[in-house]
Amino acid sequence: MEANNQILYDADLYLRLSREDGDKAESESIAGQRDLLLSFLEKHPEIRLHSIRVDDGYSGVNFDRPDFIKMMESVKNKEINCIIVKDLSRLGRNFIETGKYVERLFPFMGVRFIAVNDGYDSAEPKKSSDNLLLPVKNLMNDAYCRDTSIKIRSQLAIKRKKGECIAPFAVYGYLKDPQNKNRLIVDEMAASVVQDIFKRKLDGYSAQAIADWLNEQDILSSIEYKRYLGSSFSSPFKRNAKSRWTAVSILRILKNPVYIGTLVQGKRSTPNYKIKKQMEVPRERWVTVENSHEPIVSRETFDNVAKILLADTRTSPKEDTVFFLSGLVYCGDCGRSMVRKNNASGAKPYYYYICSGYKQKTGCTSHSIRDQLLEEAVLCAVQEHIRSVLDVEETLQSIHNLPYTTQAVKKTDERLAAKREEIEKYQRRKLRLHEDYADGVISREDYRAFGKRYEDKIQEAEEAVFKLEQEIDRLANGNSGEQQWIAYFKEHQNIDHLNRKLAVELIDRVFVYTGQRIRIEFKFQAEYDRLAAFVNTLRQTRPSEQEVG
Repeated sequence: MEANNQILYDADLYLRLSREDGDKAESESIAGQRDLLLSFLEKHPEIRLHSIRVDDGYSGVNFDRPDFIKMMESVKNKEINCIIVKDLSRLGRNFIETGKYVERLFPFMGVRFIAVNDGYDSAEPKKSSDNLLLPVKNLMNDAYCRDTSIKIRSQLAIKRKKGECIAPFAVYGYLKDPQNKNRLIVDEMAASVVQDIFKRKLDGYSAQAIADWLNEQDILSSIEYKRYLGSSFSSPFKRNAKSRWTAVSILRILKNPVYIGTLVQGKRSTPNYKIKKQMEVPRERWVTVENSHEPIVSRETFDNVAKILLADTRTSPKEDTVFFLSGLVYCGDCGRSMVRKNNASGAKPYYYYICSGYKQKTGCTSHSIRDQLLEEAVLCAVQEHIRSVLDVEETLQSIHNLPYTTQAVKKTDERLAAKREEIEKYQRRKLRLHEDYADGVISREDYRAFGKRYEDKIQEAEEAVFKLEQEIDRLANGNSGEQQWIAYFKEHQNIDHLNRKLAVELIDRVFVYTGQRIRIEFKFQAEYDRLAAFVNTLRQTRPSEQEVG
């Protein structure tokens, strides 16, 4: 590489740009770096251009960059012996790693390193100031990258707390709003598929059966649908040339609260700006914002599906759906789940439920119940419970029409009047206190102490008045404000059979005790018990027809 005693160098020009590092497109653009370095070469005939290496969009905090790796391969293969960059920050922003390359690796491998704007050239004699200047500049670049990372993390944290979606792609069922990339809007086509997935799960289908049905219908999987929309999307979950629906992808949708309008972000993050590997974040640090966007499924549907998933049910080998009471039947004695078994006699099946605790020999008795008997009993109990709920509603409607002279209302009204009188009493005392202070009868300290005491008494009385007014409103209006759950049962008042969807929507648990005694806990059981007691109290205090007349 020598001619006329002049050393010739074969050089790679290295260009890098990353918005993540806070680089500005105007001053640090790839084109600008290229022009500067080519202009530098024109003034140095001893340096011949080998290649221009470009890492556009790669951070400077680590050296895992495609073209940088290729450039170092050229160094190892003795193809080049010179590397030229615009400044030290283009090589890297990691203080330790950048210093290692510049001060140790490049000299060891016989590479001339030039940072044009920083005035650094390893082929020139070292000045005493270089020993201090080079580390300081590397340290400044590292600190700049760290500060930029902190600012970006802070901005992203603010966006998460405001309920803005910062993910690069919208989850299946939604699109990024063209007017606001941080806002999700419903994608009607994909949303209808999401609704079908939730509906079929409520109907008792397994996740695999739902996936098979979607594939049979030739409905694009979530990954393929993103590509159909034109997104440059890749996923580690893809296994085939064309991604298909799987049980995993179905469960991912069924468990995602984004479909009820709740945005959960910050589940994964990098430890710091130098480490790019994503790591799991503890659940307590997740950022959850409800009502951040329009829901696709109702909260009621989502909660019912969540309950099904927790039940840990499975389908029969020859069936696509689970039995409609699967995961809902428990032993009343030990509290463990009861399993459905088949004690076939010849070709005739005999299905029954038995305590899993007894099967595992954990001390429970061997009591069991035939599936047909249990299912008929549950149906009768559901029908009777619905009639009871409707009877409560009818009674509440009649109470709503009673005169205001109902004994319970009168009694509460008397308590309300007493509390209002109490407020007036303390207000009068407070007024006299002010007059005594103005006349010099009491000191400033006593005035403040007594005044604070009267203020507290007035506040307590006002809070009591507010609660009594609410109670009178409930008594006078039949507690109508807390009856919305009644409609939940009312829509099923004419049922003549149970299926998986109805069982999950109406029943919390079915308990089977020794002797085949059955107890059912219905949805909103506490609300029903409280309302039934309320109605019973009002019936006892209801005036006779003569009094009403």
